[in-house]
Amino acid sequence: MTQITRHGKTSFRNAFIAFSAFLTAFYWLVVASYPQFFIFNPFDETWMIRQGALILSLIGWVAISTVPSVVLFMYAAGSNRGLRLLPIVATIWPLSVIVNQVLLYIRDQTWYFDYLINYPIFIATDILLPVLLFVLWRELHEYHAKHEG
Repeated sequence: MTQITRHGKTSFRNAFIAFSAFLTAFYWLVVASYPQFFIFNPFDETWMIRQGALILSLIGWVAISTVPSVVLFMYAAGSNRGLRLLPIVATIWPLSVIVNQVLLYIRDQTWYFDYLINYPIFIATDILLPVLLFVLWRELHEYHAKHEG
């Protein structure tokens, strides 16, 4: 990993550390602001298929709220081994949201995507953050393909 220095500091490394801290703080602040959307018992649901989808949701939001930060912190420390996790983590959460929306439509015959309008912060957590992780992964993947291959 090439280090960019400015004023005697490794700003490239510092940027990844700051970004990883921001990701964790941002997501957990959203969780703390709207715990009813994130913290629930999937076994309160009687429909077994939806229970599975809710378990996927729990795994998805915990993964997207923590794994990218750990991976980027590791990257800042000089290890790019965890980078392959970024597209996986970026997929699980939005996929779980879509699966749950489809299952709710099957059950209730109505879509609940209006939460994106009623609570626009979820545009950041459900769309923008996963897209950002894909873009970041692609850029870092291409960078390492050029410089290591």
